[in-house]
Order: sequence, then C-alpha cells, then structure tokens
Amino acid sequence: LFDQAQEPIEGVGGYREFMRTPDTYGYFVTTWKPATRFSATLSGNYTGRMYVPHVKGEGDPAKDRFASENKIERVNSFFELHTKLSYDIPVLEYSTLQLNAGVQNIFNAYQKDFDTGAGRASDYIYGPSAPRSVFAGIKLTL
Repeated sequence: LFDQAQEPIEGVGGYREFMRTPDTYGYFVTTWKPATRFSATLSGNYTGRMYVPHVKGEGDPAKDRFASENKIERVNSFFELHTKLSYDIPVLEYSTLQLNAGVQNIFNAYQKDFDTGAGRASDYIYGPSAPRSVFAGIKLTL
C-alpha cells in the first residue's frame, strides 16, 4: 500500500493499493517419477483479485465493448494448471534424449472482459498470457 492515496488515472479518485498487483499469489510444482526414465509434472499458479485501471474507450456501444468512463476495476482471481509428461532415453554413455508433452493452462483461465473495437483501451489487460495449449518437445542433454 502507498502511504498516501494515488490517482492511477484521471478522474477515478485516490487509491492506496498498487495497480495490477494481486492481493495474493502462489504457485506450486510437483514431479512424480514412477519409473527411472518416466516423470509426470503438475504445476499451477494462483493469482488473487487485484485493481486494474480501465481507461475510457470510444466506439459503437451496439457492437463494441469498452469503458464509458475512466474507472478502476476490481478483477477476479484466476488459477492456471499445467501438466507435463517426460520420458528419458539414454543415448551414448553420458547423453539423454528426452521426449515430452503436456498441456498449459488446462482450465483455459483467461480475461473474459477484453475491450473491443477501434477505440478500445488496449492496455486493459490482466490475467494469463496464453490460452489452453498443447505442446510436445525433444530435449538433448549432453
């Protein structure tokens, strides 16, 4: 908290809270190795509620979504869950080839109130940076 209230954007009054800074945040990573060459990793991020400046936009209210006035939004918390499966294959005496695959942001947590239209507030962004995604990879350790 600031010692004195700050006005993050014009016309919204004073706030002692830091903008875009969650009240709570936490993460975890856990790895299970049921066999020497196989591992399963589960990880997650929790981001608590926070205040986010929402600058007034312009456009057609019938088809665009935007703030009609400058305001501070109290946004909801969100939780991202990720998983990764890996299998290590020994190659030569001191090298390993790892095959892996997984899913990022399993629950597809994301900001659901983006502004739209040409006059939107382009900096009204918070939340996870990527939607649910599937990945696969190869890693060579020498």
